[in-house]
Amino acid sequence: MGLGRRFNRLWAASAAGNLGDGVYRVAIALLAARLTSDPVAFSALAALGFLPWLVLGLPSGVLVDRHDRRRLALVVGAMRTGVLAVLLAAVAVDRASLWLLYVVVLVLGAGETVYDNAVGSMVPAVVGDRERLETANGRLQGAGLLAHDFVAPPLASAVFAMAAGAAFGINVACFALAALLMLALPGTYRAQVDQPTRMTQAMGQAVRFVRGDLLHRAMLSVVVVLGFANAMAMALVVLWTREVLGIPEAAFGLFLLTAAVGALAGSQTAAWVAARTGRGRAMALSAVVTGLGMLLAAATRSPYVAAVGWALTGWAILVWNVVYGSLRQRLTPDALLGRTIGIYRVVAWGVMPLGAIAGGVLADAGDLRTPILVAALLTLAAGGYAALRLTNTRVDTAITKADAEMKNTTDGAEAAETTGDAVSGGRGAA
Repeated sequence: MGLGRRFNRLWAASAAGNLGDGVYRVAIALLAARLTSDPVAFSALAALGFLPWLVLGLPSGVLVDRHDRRRLALVVGAMRTGVLAVLLAAVAVDRASLWLLYVVVLVLGAGETVYDNAVGSMVPAVVGDRERLETANGRLQGAGLLAHDFVAPPLASAVFAMAAGAAFGINVACFALAALLMLALPGTYRAQVDQPTRMTQAMGQAVRFVRGDLLHRAMLSVVVVLGFANAMAMALVVLWTREVLGIPEAAFGLFLLTAAVGALAGSQTAAWVAARTGRGRAMALSAVVTGLGMLLAAATRSPYVAAVGWALTGWAILVWNVVYGSLRQRLTPDALLGRTIGIYRVVAWGVMPLGAIAGGVLADAGDLRTPILVAALLTLAAGGYAALRLTNTRVDTAITKADAEMKNTTDGAEAAETTGDAVSGGRGAA
């Protein structure tokens, strides 16, 4: 069953943007490798990708809640198209430098905090039927995963090898297409409730909302553990596959593809799982299966068995992302949605560097399987916590309450508008 023309345009814009983002991440890493062999200078490029979310995650949420979300996405889309066009020109005349790449990564990362937040906040309004948010988010994440993880890496690598500038040309074309598709999306997507004029007050309002909501606190607690554990497991995956599983360098991408295949399946089955088990059980189940997949991978030296574990992990992570992301949209008032998404992103991205460092320490103290084993145990613990705190009864009760509050807010706004029209009519008659 379709989700409507507006959703189809948003889906197409998201797919085009994700394809461009996937090509950009591969191409800029390959370009950086041509410019430097210094591991510190190279790793700084990756570190700069985390920085915008840590610093701007919540302020960008304030912008998204104050302004029309489609227009913000259009502005950022035009900006990132222009920035990539400048980089393309620099590559074409052989004037690209490492410092230019640093600037590009920072600027595009800052834009990403607004763009991703805006698109995520638009979904409930675009879909209309809040009961179908899991289906909509599953389709969006599935298309994004297919474009970003399946199509983009081999495309970017092949084109870059022939002509570096051509890879960034694909970038520019994808980002421009995403902006045009967003331009063709009809409607206004601005929160209707007035907000505090000071940014610090607006951010504090969102923090108090999340802190005061039982389910948001529980979901955020699980997100912290899952983000930390996932970063720990992934920190040394290259060394683990090579030295423990014996996977040659040429086949490393194929091993990672198993997780992407599982994730694609998860994005398409998440709505079905939530409908069959209930949203609360689906979240607990996905965390437990993630941990079991990691355990299976850590317990073997067979690359084939480890690939099965990695695919299970990919499936379960995407089920979690779709179900919890949809529930977050469902429980949050529209006027707070951008800032609430920002809080989750700041927390999740904030613990990932710590998880990666912890993975290195554990591997040094034990072996290359130790970080994955510990990550599995942490994830299983998070699944147990989710089973206790995110029960179907609590989730359904919270949804009923949120829907009732939203209806009251909508009815109040419509009543105020009707009263205003009546007053204006009376003045005209006088």
